[in-house]
Amino acid sequence: MLLTCAFALAFGGRDGRRFVVISVAAVLFTIPAQLAGSWQATQYWLMTVDLLTFVALLWLMLQSHRYWPVWVSACQLMTLLSHVATLLLQSFSDRIYEGLNTVWIIPLMLFTIIGIELDRKSLHDRAYPA
Repeated sequence: MLLTCAFALAFGGRDGRRFVVISVAAVLFTIPAQLAGSWQATQYWLMTVDLLTFVALLWLMLQSHRYWPVWVSACQLMTLLSHVATLLLQSFSDRIYEGLNTVWIIPLMLFTIIGIELDRKSLHDRAYPA
């Protein structure tokens, strides 16, 4: 996450800086939220943090003229839906719940880096037509 945020700060422009603020806030709120609950049942505090993070990323997506915030928001939505699954299925496995809740951060970070780099390449190609 630190490397992704550093890359977004260095090359992501305004959208990258906003992403970093959202990401750092999410991490700072996630730590106590995870400590407040157990994976045996729906973690309501963590679900609240994930919902607020999704709303912030959705706002970023709607303000942006880039594509990468769409994919980042989609990954956060998948994380949020893992909480919804535990609400709908009372016998949901705690190991699957924990795995689904944490696995989407990997593609979220990759989409951020790849998207920012593709945006940079696109701007470079427009500035220097072949």
